[in-house]
Amino acid sequence: MLNLNRRQAMSTLSALMLAGCGGGEDSGLDLSMPTSGTTAAPLATEQAKEVAGNTPAQTPQAPPQFLLWDAGSGPSRDFWSRHLALPWKHRNTGDWLDAQGLPQGDVPWASFPVSGQPRVYEVDITALVRHWVDSGENRGAFLRGSGTTGSAYAIWSGRESEVPPQLLVTTDQGSFNCAGMLCGFDPSTYRSPDTRQSATHKPSAPVMVQFDLSAVQGSVQSALMRLNCLQANYVFTVKVFEVDAPRFNLGTDGQAPRMGLAAQGEAALKSHPSVLRCGDFGNLARGAVFDEVLTDSRNPCQQLPDPDAPGTTMLRGQFVPQTHASFHAVTQLLRGDAADPLRPALPATYDELYCRLYFMLEDDWNSTADVHKIALGWDLRMGWWNDYAGGYWYSITGNGGRRGSGKKHFWPAGSSGGVQLADRWGYDGHSVRLCAGIDPGDGNPYSRLRPLQDYVYSLDQPSDYGVIERLGSAAIAKGRWHCVEQRIKINSVTGPYDELGNGESVPDGELDTWLDGVLVSERRGLRWRCHPEMALRGPWINWYFGGRALPDMTMHYRMNHFVLATEYIGPRVG
Repeated sequence: MLNLNRRQAMSTLSALMLAGCGGGEDSGLDLSMPTSGTTAAPLATEQAKEVAGNTPAQTPQAPPQFLLWDAGSGPSRDFWSRHLALPWKHRNTGDWLDAQGLPQGDVPWASFPVSGQPRVYEVDITALVRHWVDSGENRGAFLRGSGTTGSAYAIWSGRESEVPPQLLVTTDQGSFNCAGMLCGFDPSTYRSPDTRQSATHKPSAPVMVQFDLSAVQGSVQSALMRLNCLQANYVFTVKVFEVDAPRFNLGTDGQAPRMGLAAQGEAALKSHPSVLRCGDFGNLARGAVFDEVLTDSRNPCQQLPDPDAPGTTMLRGQFVPQTHASFHAVTQLLRGDAADPLRPALPATYDELYCRLYFMLEDDWNSTADVHKIALGWDLRMGWWNDYAGGYWYSITGNGGRRGSGKKHFWPAGSSGGVQLADRWGYDGHSVRLCAGIDPGDGNPYSRLRPLQDYVYSLDQPSDYGVIERLGSAAIAKGRWHCVEQRIKINSVTGPYDELGNGESVPDGELDTWLDGVLVSERRGLRWRCHPEMALRGPWINWYFGGRALPDMTMHYRMNHFVLATEYIGPRVG
């Protein structure tokens, strides 16, 4: 590995690329870049034990659906689960099902008036509890309130109070006392309230309650809900509905994966005519699998035998506190024309590509500081062509709060800094990356899960920063290998054209994502370019923390089984 100080590095490929990897530059950057012929380092015995000890013996089972949470990362005005970024269908009001199963319906399972002095209210919800037990889906109760005046409200005790919610269930096999929790949200804020002690219930602010029914056995004969009212103002009527909670998908989640080129085995991929690059992470030399690879020396990556795929080499990367960058790699499919002194982009070979990667977030992936760019994406940033180190695109826009115009420009020498020694054509491009949410840090039952999201810079972003969008209802789990694959099709360009060839950007760009072989997102109408020379540069593997925040702890991740092709690849077999 070649170690470079900051001054030396800023004139090299690795530094220039790292400066464009994320939300901003790190003024204390030391870089390490694999040299030609780099291969996997031997695995020491103690190192092997460490890695093997961090590999689960079997795939963790998915947690149950519909679990509410009351400590601050649960419901909000926008989300049923703020941690999992699972939205309500009806922002500000939340979603419920009435006793007839109608979304946002008017027929409650039960109702009761609240007024007067503090007291415990007992409410018969036998039919609703029988519905939960018989269906096996405990979604929780959605309590809607209405009052005689706009100032009517009630305050209910939470699960950590002296009188927490309770449910007394009687079945043909006995009686069961089920503990409960209350949670709610205020439509005036995006935050999720902490309701462990109490929850304020208003006509505009619903409350949800969920009971632990895991011990209940037999056929439900009666169910009595007990809620302690700490305070009430005016007459307040409560109607009991069922929470219409969204469902998340962890990997395939029982769905049959779509098989593709990889169904014939990984070895067959190397010779398949549709495969452009493929391999593990044993050889990071230029042109082997990637054309640009760099790491931050403060976050050294390890090339190790993969205990989950014997005979292959994985990359184990890390983030340590106070460091943004960890790993960057690009497969370069679009180059500048060396025969032209202004280095325009050579004619594009591909307008549509597929890329697949396996990755794992290890058990220590627990930072509460900020979201992180992870795993797979697409580098559409371009910039101007630099001849140094075999040639690369010096990006100017498309990440770090630098929005692109999608156009071709003329950039005189020095206009992008001292590294630009000659006049060049420049292209204001964009980027696509995946990202994952933070650890909730409050004991949320879904704390091992993260929402799968993409972070897209495009012509239609509303601010200088890209847009984070959830990819369907997909979730990823710590300690588990996931296969992610994306298909990208760049948008077309039509006239009229200006004197440089910039035309009208057509909103026909596409981005599809598969998780573990299951299609989780189909995005349409995307726009990245206004000039036909701006084509697909290639896939971008970028592990970058932030944003502006820095990691607050050490975290590890793994990668293996990279494939770039012109057809759908699909998961590995076996």
